[in-house]
Amino acid sequence: MVSMSKKRCLSFYYIILFVFLQVFGLFSGVVNTFAEGESALSETQKNTIVDHCDAIRDNLKSLQRADSRTRVYLGRYYETILTSFITPLNIRLVENNISNTNLIDNQTKFVAKRSAFVNDYIVYQQELENLVNTNCRTEPEKFYQNLVTAREKRAVVNRDVVRLRQMTGDQVKLVEELKKSLAKTEVAE
Repeated sequence: MVSMSKKRCLSFYYIILFVFLQVFGLFSGVVNTFAEGESALSETQKNTIVDHCDAIRDNLKSLQRADSRTRVYLGRYYETILTSFITPLNIRLVENNISNTNLIDNQTKFVAKRSAFVNDYIVYQQELENLVNTNCRTEPEKFYQNLVTAREKRAVVNRDVVRLRQMTGDQVKLVEELKKSLAKTEVAE
């Protein structure tokens, strides 16, 4: 037998899930219609934004919190990769007079892309904050425009993350190639 508090808790989660799916559907419908060339929102779209304003803002605030945690995690992850793996390896290669321009180039690109990620995330976070602070009840069109801008900035951050992931994979491949070349050198000596 399920207790009454567990039933309420499950009901609450189902309601949150339902609201989230409704907001997701709202954004999908509004974005698709707007992307097809309409210059402004229809009255139906404005009314939908106004009617679901509280749920939308709650979901955006949840997204904002989750993105902040993700940013901290990724920032630490990229910093660890750079300071614990990439840079020490390159320093050790220089100290041992081993030249590998590919590893140095990858480090330079990684540092630049990591900086771009930090800067792009700050811009995205500012746009998201602007979106959350826009009153969707009184300014649905401005809210929607801010939503479009925030989504574009989030896509830029996503591209940075994808590129950093690729560069990390490239680093692994370059290290494997270095290992093979060093092994060949030892055998030849």
